[in-house]
Amino acid sequence: MKRWEVVRSAILSDIDAGAFEDGRLPGDFVLAERFGVNRHTVRNAIKALESEGALRVQHGVGTFVADDFVSPRLNSDRRFTYKVLGQNKSVKREILSVYETSVEPDIAKRLRIVPLALVTEVRWVSFLNDWPLATGSMHVPISRAPGLAVAFEGVSSFTVALRRCGILEYKRKWTRITARRPTQQEAQHLRISSSSPVLFETNVDVTPDGLPIKYEFSVIRSDRYEYLIEIND
Repeated sequence: MKRWEVVRSAILSDIDAGAFEDGRLPGDFVLAERFGVNRHTVRNAIKALESEGALRVQHGVGTFVADDFVSPRLNSDRRFTYKVLGQNKSVKREILSVYETSVEPDIAKRLRIVPLALVTEVRWVSFLNDWPLATGSMHVPISRAPGLAVAFEGVSSFTVALRRCGILEYKRKWTRITARRPTQQEAQHLRISSSSPVLFETNVDVTPDGLPIKYEFSVIRSDRYEYLIEIND
């Protein structure tokens, strides 16, 4: 067996054992020293594992276990279709808080309601394989979904909570994606450095008659995410 194949097998065993904290591999120098080989040998092993779908190399960022990576399809459906690369793992959302509050003017404009109108604000964090993926907040006009705060009791799904309020259908109106640095609180939720870049997504969902039902923003770990944009014919 060639040296790079030995390294490949050892890394694969570590992946299966969940040995890489936060799904990230050590750098080439560290791995080369560990296995007593040169960096070229390590890179050959990583390249092989990447071609097999076990690893994901993000140049300038690092090498990651592929099942700690999410690729959502961006379309007009009310929810993204998530593809978790590697093993079949699910994205789970945990509700941090649900409360009623007056809305800021900018959000009110996007929801087409008067400034300082009451909304239900839901703050959340999502996880992939027990590691934070994203955190954010959604705002829903109380006048359009009364009782939403109570509807969230015992559930973490926005769709389920809306159904409890009698809203069975809604779809994505628009999504905007930018990049920025996280706030200190966001970095704590995502378990990253406040200097690490994150994706910042804002979106609006509407009812079948075009009335905005939700404005949401998400702060997403850029080392675990990519977007697939589908163009319909």
